[in-house]
Amino acid sequence: MIGFPKGKIAFRMFEKSDLRSLHWGTLDVLENAGIKVISKECLGLLEDAGCSVDHKTSIAKIPGNLVEEAIHKAKKNLTLYSRTPKHNVVLDGRRTYCTTDGNGTSVMDFRTGKRRMSTTEDLATVGKVANALDSAHIFWPCVSCQDVPDYIRHVVDLKVALSSIEKHVQVETTSHRREAKWLVEIGAALAGDKKALRRKPIFSSMHCPFSPLQLDGGSTEGALELARAGVPISFYGMPQAGITGPVTLAGSIIVNNAEVLGGLTMAQLAAPGSPFMYGTGGAAFDMRTMTWAGGGPERALISAGAGELAHHYGFSILCGGIVTSAKLPGPQACYEKMSSGMPQFYAGCDMIAGLGLLDDVTMLSYEQMVIDDEMARIMARLAQGVTIDDDHLAVDIIKKVGPGGSFLSERHTMQWLHKEHFMTDITDRRTGETWEADGKKSVVDRAREKAAKIMKEHVVQPVPSDVARDFERIVKEAERDISSHGLD
Repeated sequence: MIGFPKGKIAFRMFEKSDLRSLHWGTLDVLENAGIKVISKECLGLLEDAGCSVDHKTSIAKIPGNLVEEAIHKAKKNLTLYSRTPKHNVVLDGRRTYCTTDGNGTSVMDFRTGKRRMSTTEDLATVGKVANALDSAHIFWPCVSCQDVPDYIRHVVDLKVALSSIEKHVQVETTSHRREAKWLVEIGAALAGDKKALRRKPIFSSMHCPFSPLQLDGGSTEGALELARAGVPISFYGMPQAGITGPVTLAGSIIVNNAEVLGGLTMAQLAAPGSPFMYGTGGAAFDMRTMTWAGGGPERALISAGAGELAHHYGFSILCGGIVTSAKLPGPQACYEKMSSGMPQFYAGCDMIAGLGLLDDVTMLSYEQMVIDDEMARIMARLAQGVTIDDDHLAVDIIKKVGPGGSFLSERHTMQWLHKEHFMTDITDRRTGETWEADGKKSVVDRAREKAAKIMKEHVVQPVPSDVARDFERIVKEAERDISSHGLD
């Protein structure tokens, strides 16, 4: 089974009373401040269910009992399917999975090292690289096809992603109901039909609110359309502590929770029992630079705290974690990604995003993606801690080897070596003399060599030819439909 077994080391910030306080604070906000969603469909669902709705302001006030009913109804134990079954992601609370980071609009060109707009070719290439990396369990398309007109771009993004990788694909760009319908058509073409897609969803969808307490109408309508089709969805709150969320981290967790539960409530009203995942990408707002501090320690704490809250409700969580503000692969990127990701591993979060992007999740770097893969495996190993049982205590082996002996030739050593020790790939542990003789390569140099080898040698099994033809047909039909009708 893929994924990292959840670790023995437990990072917990909250007592049960803290979780109750966060929950009741969230219900207070939803019932008395409400949530804004500019959508007649969504407001109608809420009003029919007993919410107080102001159609002039598009604000709905949601009673706590309706929210708790939605929490109870949602399908929580999920499997995110892949077109190659060995890559299926089982969200049963026992494993942690990593995802690539998504929706960048630029790439550090692999040949020139210069920043440029991302293209369809880049999305296909990064899918191939992610397919080869052990830590990239889920593929959130790292970049979008900026060379495709924006009205059809998201449909093309899903087509290219599913064609380029054998793993589960997670999207975050659905902007309207009409677009969502075409995404379902793409998914159904690969799954076999819409019933097969419902049984084995090979893609899932995230939907980002506008903090504080606003859900985009088009994206939310798209989420409801996907939920009706059985596609797992999540609402992925992104409050920035100090500007779109309270400066206090607990307050921003409540804003995130209110947005997620508001979206959940509408989804369960539209499609009772539909699959749902909790999401968070909250971080601090840097008051010095007036920018989002995606790689700061506050992001790690918000994500880990939201993870505990999600588990309190019984949901799997997708959280932003392995993130940096650095513009180049290297020291800042590594220490920010490690420090912003480690708490989520300790907190037992189910899905941790972040592989591959720099500059606050806007630019793809193939070298950084390879480095992130190694760091994710290091973080997962740290979370495993030390196992205490007869085999691991090794008392009999210690007595057998005795004073002054060596454990190197013992069968016990070979039996446990690869399970107990982290084996490096691009980390250089050789002597200084050997390193110098080999050209003094940095970790970025070695990551670049590995990425180049993957691009040249790794083979992704293509989708069947009839599916590829269906993809092209669906994209053309979607282009005609959306260009003639828009996203109304």
